[in-house]
Amino acid sequence: MSLQYPMGSWPASIVPITQPCPGYEFPSVLCINNYGAVLPEDFERIISPVVGDTDTYASTSVPSDPSFKQLSSASFVVWDSARAAEILGPSPEVEYHFTVDNVPHEGPTYEPNLNVIFFSRLRSDPPAQYVIDLNNDPPTLEQRISDPPLVVPCGSTYHNGLIYWCGSASRNGIYVPGLYAMNATTGKVKPVANNYFGYNFGTCDDLAVAPNGDIWFTDNWYIHGVPDINHNRTIHLETGIYRFVPSTGLIQLISDDFDQPNGIAFSPDGKKVYITDTGADAISLTTHDIRYYSYRRRTVYAADLLPSGTGFVNKHAIFLAQDRVPDGIKVAKNGYVVTATGHGVDVLDEFGVHIMRVQTNFTVLNVVWAGEEYMDLWMVGYNGVGRVKWALEGKSIS
Repeated sequence: MSLQYPMGSWPASIVPITQPCPGYEFPSVLCINNYGAVLPEDFERIISPVVGDTDTYASTSVPSDPSFKQLSSASFVVWDSARAAEILGPSPEVEYHFTVDNVPHEGPTYEPNLNVIFFSRLRSDPPAQYVIDLNNDPPTLEQRISDPPLVVPCGSTYHNGLIYWCGSASRNGIYVPGLYAMNATTGKVKPVANNYFGYNFGTCDDLAVAPNGDIWFTDNWYIHGVPDINHNRTIHLETGIYRFVPSTGLIQLISDDFDQPNGIAFSPDGKKVYITDTGADAISLTTHDIRYYSYRRRTVYAADLLPSGTGFVNKHAIFLAQDRVPDGIKVAKNGYVVTATGHGVDVLDEFGVHIMRVQTNFTVLNVVWAGEEYMDLWMVGYNGVGRVKWALEGKSIS
């Protein structure tokens, strides 16, 4: 999108900040003039410190430009109209499917053999996962308890017929964070890795399978903010990123250069890794609560994988979340990066350039592509579960 205004003129008085997008219904799809780089001087964005709540770009007050209020009615907000059209397709839609309670919901994973999506509820009572059955029209939602029960798993991924979770599964009720594998058909769960030389992990938040089959996972301290978990509240390890080698059991620290590492994903060509840092959601280790501070890290980073697969180099920031923090992160088949940020999902190119945003009526924590052709993006978080129907295809899984 390259709308222009005369040199030396005040843009808000000449060209409204929000514009109709050619070929799409207004204001469901809304284009932003000049990336909104200049707002009238009376603009104000009020920040909410409450985790799960969020201030949004659309909630910014811009009294001198009435067009800005259209943002609150938009399902899709576009900064680059040419590339966004390829993502949106001819008839994009955001569907709100299920109302869930106002606690975090995380770890959505598509099981292609069963055509279902698993996701978690970050409370231990009951120790169940939600299952969206896509074989029904419309899709249905139910809870399932694994054997042994999985407790508040934060992240998950599908690999070689199993769903791998970052969480805990035990019969004695003690929370032991680590990697756990689940057979979705039988519901049986087994531990894969649950300690670092006898030390407890902090959380084990999210994970992804590297091109060579290693499992990389992020470890932060957020589980210490979950109120009903029976575990040792002593912090044993710094926050970090690890790789686990299934063939040998090796667990290696890859990086400790993050505040609260969270989401993780690999590029389709296997050359890059993307990692989110959600340090703006700050955990207190004395009061065990979480507060939001917009001036702390809420950043997407990219890095180049080493040819050996043992780590990464050239870590660099590519995106600062426009709403809240970038939590879960996934990569499309074409290499575009999709990250859950506050009341919506941001779409970036592989270099972090902002293309467009999906807006929702609930706080999104993570996303997953699902369906036969991986065209539908499902979103989970606080209060809600939704689906984006568009033309951006996800990577197939095996």
